[in-house]
Formats: sequence, C-alpha cells, structure tokens
Amino acid sequence: MASVVTDETGLGTRLASLRASLSQILQEVDPARITGPDALSLYESAAAMARDSEAFKTLLAPRLDTSGIWKDSGHRSAEAMMAELSGESAGQAKTTLLNGIRLAQLPGTEAALRAGELSAPKLTELTSAGILAPEREQELLKGAGEASLKVIKDRCQRSRATGPDAATRMKKIYDDRYFSSWIDPEGGFCYKGRDTPERGAQLLSKVEIVAERLRKEHKATSDDHTDDLSERAVRADAFFALVTGVHPDSGAPLGTNAAIEEIPLPGSSLIDPGPKADVVVRVDLDALLRGYTEEGECCEIDRVGPIPVQMARDLASDSFLRVLFHQAGDIKAISHMGRTINQKLRTALVDRDPACVVPGCGISYGLEIDHVIPVTTGGPTELNNLCRLCHHHHFLKTFEGWQLKRHGPTDADPNWTFTPMPPFGQEPDLGLDLPGRTMGMADPDPPRSSATP
Repeated sequence: MASVVTDETGLGTRLASLRASLSQILQEVDPARITGPDALSLYESAAAMARDSEAFKTLLAPRLDTSGIWKDSGHRSAEAMMAELSGESAGQAKTTLLNGIRLAQLPGTEAALRAGELSAPKLTELTSAGILAPEREQELLKGAGEASLKVIKDRCQRSRATGPDAATRMKKIYDDRYFSSWIDPEGGFCYKGRDTPERGAQLLSKVEIVAERLRKEHKATSDDHTDDLSERAVRADAFFALVTGVHPDSGAPLGTNAAIEEIPLPGSSLIDPGPKADVVVRVDLDALLRGYTEEGECCEIDRVGPIPVQMARDLASDSFLRVLFHQAGDIKAISHMGRTINQKLRTALVDRDPACVVPGCGISYGLEIDHVIPVTTGGPTELNNLCRLCHHHHFLKTFEGWQLKRHGPTDADPNWTFTPMPPFGQEPDLGLDLPGRTMGMADPDPPRSSATP
C-alpha cells in the first residue's frame, strides 16, 4: 500500500536511511564466515533493534487510530490496516494498538519502552497489569529489562490476581471464556481456549491423572523405551481420552483396559464421580483469614498461578485440596483437606438436587457443590448446608455477593431464593431492620455503661 509522506519532522528520512543501511548489511552477511562470539554479538544487536522497531510501532499505533487515516484507505479499523502493513494477525495488531493506548497512563513503562528495555511480550504483560493498578507501575517495572519473560509474567499475573478488583477481573475472564479450533496449513487439527484459573486447575488435574495412567500402560506394554512418548503427546492423548471417553490408541471405551480402567467415563454415572480436582494451593494464612492478599503475600494454584483468595476458599468446598500455608515466604504448615464431602453424602445430595437449585435455572450438568453457609464462616459439611449449583450461579454467589437461602422445611419443598447483594448499608445483621431502627436514628434504648448512675 503506497503512502504519501510529508516528513515534516525529518523522521521519515532518517528511518529510510536506516532501512537502506540494514538492507545493505543483510545482502552482505554470510553466517558461515562469522565466528560464534561475533554471531552472538550481532544477534544481540538485532534483538535490540527489533525491540526498538516494536517500540516505534507501539508509539505510532494510537495516532493511526485517532487520525482516521485507516478510513481513507478503505480499512475497517486501524488494527486491520496495521495487520496488513506488518503482515501479522489482526489480534497481534490489536494488541500493539492497545499497548500504545495504555501507555498514556503509564509514563514509566513508556520510558522503559523508549529506552529499548522491553520486548513486545513483556510490554503486553506490563501494560495489562499496570493499567489495572497504575500505583504499582514502578514495582512491576523493577529490573524488567534484565528479567526473563517468565519472571515478568508471574509478577504481572500476581498483581492482576490481587487487590479489590480481582473478583471483577475473574468475572470478566469467565464471561470471555472460549474454545476455538482450526486446521493448520499441514492439515492438523488445532485448538485453544481461555477460562478462569480454578477451572483450568481442575482441567489440568484431570488431564494429569489420565496421563499418568497412560504412561504406566505404555511402559507395561512396551518391550523397550526407544519409542517413549513425549510429554506433550501423552497429555494430548489424556485430553482426548477425557473428552471422548475412549482409549487414545485402540479406540475402545475406557474401562476395558486394566491399566486405565479407573478413568471415569464422561456422563457414565448418575452419581457425582467425586471432587473436582486434586489441587495444590499456596496461601499466606493471614491472607486466607482476611480474604485478600497484601504486598508480599501469596495465594496461588500450583502450575496455574496467582488467584484471588476467595477462589481458594471456594475450591475447598468440592476439591481434594492440599494447602501449603505460608508466612513471610516460608512454609509453616501443610494441610490435606481430603474429600470434604464423602460418597454417601454426595449420593444423597445428587438425589436431592438433580439440577441447579436456583429457581428457574434447571441446569442438570456440570453442577458444583456449594456450602450455603461457607466453611470459612463456620458452615458445616452436612446435607442441610449443601446444595448443587451450575457454574454460573456458583460464580455469582462466590464472587458477586448473591445470597442463596432455603426457606422450605422439607426436601420436597425446599423453597430456595437467590437474590443480589443488598445495597451498601443495608446488609443483614446490621440491626437496621429492627423495630425503631432507621438509618441515622439513635437507639431508642441505648445500653447504659457501668459509669452511668
């Protein structure tokens, strides 16, 4: 696409000169004649130039959007034009534009970008976390230039999973969950998805259980180990077995092979097959009791990453949970919560609640067990304090403050109600709904102190 450059700032001329010089160098380079140390030095220079190029594109992207020049060339959006110019996907171009827009509120991150310290993936992590908590920008940026991408990702994920807006962000992730598939150029079936951390932890746990059984089966039936499966292949087979209910090699229904006969068939039993997952959670005891983390504290799922404390509390209702209690970064205690709901109680619950108990819902698959009065506030693990909810209503109760109450005296007539969180100042147990009490009104019969005559 041709463009007219007025070059009022002189930047166009200087960039054209740089491009011409680089093109000349590319024509002259002969990798076979370059020593290892020289190749390393040249690669470092090329990587630095790539960061500079990405920085330039990121800084220019918002101006391409606001100027409306993309309309003049018939594009549907600025990111569509950017994708065409750079030969990248529309999603990559959209990320570049979003990063550029966020920089307006993150001056420290912009300075680091201009200094050539940030790669495009690091920038995306830092802007997505920084825009949610601008007051943490400098903390997120510490050593970002030298730190690995994994360190930056962990730091930013921890920041996103903490703070007062964590539940809102988890709800957005849940609302944006997806599963997509496509065929790649070689004809392979590809797929990807996005979901909340606790659901991801449950999926990984189930995959690992099946993968371990498949590894044992493969070792038992293989004469030698020259054809050992890669870890990625084993996990792919495990995922296939979980979804389809058949053996990944033979195609026979699961349960016909002794090595993996314990793998549950999807929908094979009316009885809930057991807890959601075997999950390891690392959490500071003070944070667990408080309900949120403060600086220096952790709350995270093994192999998944940081999560809100409330999510860790919720997992305890229906998971085989192993909790590592931390204080000041050190492990102070380990607790194996075990199957918090035994099989007899689970059977009775499934029989009583064949569908989500929220009035009008009716969802009967993928139900999750909930303590009506949370365990953390003293709720017992008894049938009268348990119910089954669909994931949507369980999420609303856990993170949105919705209140579930049972009013009916018998299982035949439970009379459940599910209502939103009351407005601030009208929460239950404040005593404002008692006779003679109104907002701002003094107690008509205030208690006397011992010093009152």
